Amino acid sequence: MKPNKVFFALITLIIFAASGCSISSIKENNDILNGSFWKNQALQDIIPYWTQHALDHDNGAFITNLDREWNQFNGTDKFPGMISRHIFSYSVAFLLTGDEKYIEIASETVDFLLEHAWDKDYGGWFDTLNEKGNPVRLTKNYFMQTYSNTGLAMYYFVTHDPKVLQYIEKSNNIMETKRWDNKWGGYCSVLNQDLSVKSCIKSIGIQVSPVSGYLIYLYLATREGKYLEQMERIMDLILARMQDPETEWILEAFDREWNIKDDASKSRVHIGGNIEVAWMLYRLYLITGKKDYIERLESLTEKIVKWGFNKETGVWYDTLEISDPSIHKDSSVWWIQAYGNMYNLYLYRIFHDDKYIECFKKGANFWNNYFIDKEFGDTFISTYANGKMRDGTKAHSSKTSYHSMEHSLLNYLCLDLWKNKKEVELNFLITSPKKGQKLYPLPIEDKNIKLKKVIINGKTWKDFNKEEAYVNLPELQKINIKAFLSQ
Repeated sequence: MKPNKVFFALITLIIFAASGCSISSIKENNDILNGSFWKNQALQDIIPYWTQHALDHDNGAFITNLDREWNQFNGTDKFPGMISRHIFSYSVAFLLTGDEKYIEIASETVDFLLEHAWDKDYGGWFDTLNEKGNPVRLTKNYFMQTYSNTGLAMYYFVTHDPKVLQYIEKSNNIMETKRWDNKWGGYCSVLNQDLSVKSCIKSIGIQVSPVSGYLIYLYLATREGKYLEQMERIMDLILARMQDPETEWILEAFDREWNIKDDASKSRVHIGGNIEVAWMLYRLYLITGKKDYIERLESLTEKIVKWGFNKETGVWYDTLEISDPSIHKDSSVWWIQAYGNMYNLYLYRIFHDDKYIECFKKGANFWNNYFIDKEFGDTFISTYANGKMRDGTKAHSSKTSYHSMEHSLLNYLCLDLWKNKKEVELNFLITSPKKGQKLYPLPIEDKNIKLKKVIINGKTWKDFNKEEAYVNLPELQKINIKAFLSQ
């Protein structure tokens, strides 16, 4: 056994002993394969706690830094990308329920974001605001630029608000014309206020987050070919520039000219980033039908599941050693566990193999037993591989309600549509649509799902395309829509 393997093994034993908790104590919940389980989790275990504890009733939007018990700590600054992630969550809550209290919170938060976070002089989203919404950091890093679009994209999916689409378009245009490196390709990491490049590190997150964060939902809402073309260009570049030809892992960070940035990027694999890349490529496959994506992913998929996922316990690891992938960090974080679960459902859809449902069950049970905070609500940031809480913080500059709510939404849809062959119901609130405007109500990629029934303002609506799953919208001032979809 190598010395570092001995070290990792000893650390693992120490953690197990200190916790007094064995992973064998995982409780299996037989309901986790029902979509309703995840819908209920969103509406009972996640969103109520954010509504109760995180809304900033005095200043607007949401409080950023909250500890496990929802006490504010570590300053009062707010971050546009995090504000928008909450918009995503409350849009999802409305999508699942039709309860207008959720879309009202989303709408008020949209107004705060557009009023305070957009740079009216140069364009783009500021990095940081104070608690009242005044900008305090004027640079524009990729994280806030990308995720400020995330909630707006889901809000647009639910409402078709043209003003919101305009801001997404303006922001995405900055991504394409100012952040994109015309010489070497790829997105640069940080822009100055005037949109000149300040830093051009190129990591997995910088490249793939526009796809997973907003482009995929924007395309599903609009079916505009330009968004699909952008996603394909990004993903092709990741495979060409970031995939190690020897190990086939997607490596973490590069400089502007695509040289490996540091020793950590040479020696370690970030499992979350690899899942995210593979998952987005599978979603593009379901849209395009291009088998090249499947072929290019075959080896990477095998490695991700073999080394990144513990099939006995259901935990998704954080990082691995490239030289020996059996050596891993003995912890996971909430978004990696969520992505891994959703990734397994997509593998099941594409390969029709029940082993991926079994993997999903393991990962979902780990999530429910160890990431969901049964005492104070929502999720922990991280746990050790044995399930012991590692960091119980509820909110900070990169954690909100978003990942948990996306996890609930996609688990609900994927399980009931793909595995259980059940009908799902989704809700929309459209204001003053244009003549001939269409609503595509499905936020996942599957041409086999049909639109079975539509109710508009409480009455059955007949003008929809069952096979292509879209609604021809009437010219009314306000349209409440219930869409029912199934195979």
